Amino acid sequence: MSPELTSEARKEIFGQATGFRKEPVPEAMKSATKNGKPGSNGVLFTRRELLAAHERALKRADKMTAQEGFASLVKAGICTPEGKLSPRYGG
Repeated sequence: MSPELTSEARKEIFGQATGFRKEPVPEAMKSATKNGKPGSNGVLFTRRELLAAHERALKRADKMTAQEGFASLVKAGICTPEGKLSPRYGG
């Protein structure tokens, strides 16, 4: 019968077996957004606001040509310029 492993021992064995090491969490996290505008600060949108945004996005997509739609997928990193899914999306 083998001795029971403590949770700390399990973590150590897991780390050794997988090479997995957790980085310590920094004291101060970056809070600025990439575009310089303040974020929503945890405020949730209402159902009406979400539906309105969805409707605007659908109207914008309906007006796009196939080339514009493809270009937006490439710009978003979903597809490669060759038309394949990017690695992030399983390509």
